[in-house]
Amino acid sequence: LKKERWVAVEGLHTGQFVYCGSKAQLTVGNVMPLGKMPEGTVISMCEEKASDRGRLARASGCNCMIVGHSDDGKKTRIRLPSGSRKTVPSTCRAVVGITAGGGRMDKPV
Repeated sequence: LKKERWVAVEGLHTGQFVYCGSKAQLTVGNVMPLGKMPEGTVISMCEEKASDRGRLARASGCNCMIVGHSDDGKKTRIRLPSGSRKTVPSTCRAVVGITAGGGRMDKPV
């Protein structure tokens, strides 16, 4: 059993098992390659290049959405939190769900 620390997503709780890999189920908190996820999946901590440990949508409340896959299955198009679209390799991994802490800017200081 390997323990690792990374950014939590909304819906995770203490002691929950999180699975990584291409055979993981499509549930909140699991890490999967983008090519194995259907279009419309909400993701966070998405990799820009394969195995760079997640560069996109890491801030609180941020998320990306999978817009589509290429015909050959090598590229995936995602919509970034800014609204722009980016094409990344389908081997890049991402966490399923929205990054936790989304309401931190709501309370006035």
